[in-house]
Amino acid sequence: MTLVPAARAALVTLAIAGTTLLGAQIAQADGEAGTGTAGTGVTAPQTTATPTATTDTNPWD
Repeated sequence: MTLVPAARAALVTLAIAGTTLLGAQIAQADGEAGTGTAGTGVTAPQTTATPTATTDTNPWD
């Protein structure tokens, strides 16, 4: 019967660690974790490549 409290403690520890990790990922995705421009947490938008027209329609290439 000593395994039940140990298993419960392990489950609670994993739940807290998972919640903390998820919260950190959400904060980073929102831009709160980075220093960004002048320490505001906001980073400048990055440019993206423009798509080019192609006639090759083979999905396996």
